[in-house]
Amino acid sequence: MMNFIEHLFQLLNTVLPSRVSYGTNTVDVAEVEVYPFIVYQEISDRVQTYADNKTLVRMISYQITLVTKTKDPLIEEQLEAALYQSGMNYQMITEYVNEDHSVNRVYEIKQEEIKHE
Repeated sequence: MMNFIEHLFQLLNTVLPSRVSYGTNTVDVAEVEVYPFIVYQEISDRVQTYADNKTLVRMISYQITLVTKTKDPLIEEQLEAALYQSGMNYQMITEYVNEDHSVNRVYEIKQEEIKHE
């Protein structure tokens, strides 16, 4: 069975094939066209509930950052549609313009993990 982070990568890779990386941008800066690209990562993994001194429920947060040369509603819509259609509950948490005028649009997904023993 595929874990969540592998599933997330495959989903993001359908939106921008070969332009998705974990944790940091791996698109070669020598390329003429650096943008667009997606960076995703796990940003927190916290215990929500204990039972009998054991972890019962964990809340894991993932961050997805879409970076485009300029504001690109078409790619944003494609990403959001892919997330929605896969059943992922996401939130767009911020958007900002970088010094080079590229645009970062940041999404968050919270995934609850329940331990069954």
